[in-house]
Amino acid sequence: MRKLNFVPALQSEFATVEAVLNSDGPTRRVDALLLCWIKYEKQLRRLFSFLVFQHPKFTESTIDSVISALVKNKHLNPETFTKGINQLKVRSVSDLLGTKYSALNTEISRIRRYRNKLMHGQITGQNITSRQIERDISYLIDRIETLAMAADSEFGYDGIRPNTYRSAKSSARIAVANYPFNDALEFKGWLRVTLAP
Repeated sequence: MRKLNFVPALQSEFATVEAVLNSDGPTRRVDALLLCWIKYEKQLRRLFSFLVFQHPKFTESTIDSVISALVKNKHLNPETFTKGINQLKVRSVSDLLGTKYSALNTEISRIRRYRNKLMHGQITGQNITSRQIERDISYLIDRIETLAMAADSEFGYDGIRPNTYRSAKSSARIAVANYPFNDALEFKGWLRVTLAP
């Protein structure tokens, strides 16, 4: 197995992935890939939530309604979180990924196709080798790391650190200039309409 390479900020987040890869489990590569995919999705959700939670009217007394809107929306996924970040008119995910965006997005699209089969216990029919899965783990880590470093520089938050709400409220600057919603109810409607698949 290849040694995983990532910046120190990702070490804690990827400790479970490393543990799985360093095990003797026969499905360790597939399991590690699926764990990486979860982290990829979680990062986009956290980045989106960070930007939303910075809204001046979203406070300790209203945040549960905002979170409820996220929980109840059945259409949220990496693509809609990316769309949401872009709709908030901050630096887009493609801008944050910079020159790596096109190549990494192509790989993510390819991985998604067989990841969906794996998540549902289905046969992929693609004859994917162990080496390919290892490379795909590296692609996912590269994307997460690249986005984390750029988002941390741009927004002050990398999408990796936990406690997103506290991070949003303690940030020195609000990243979104004009929110397209004024309260939790409008946010719920905005989510439904703007981020519909």
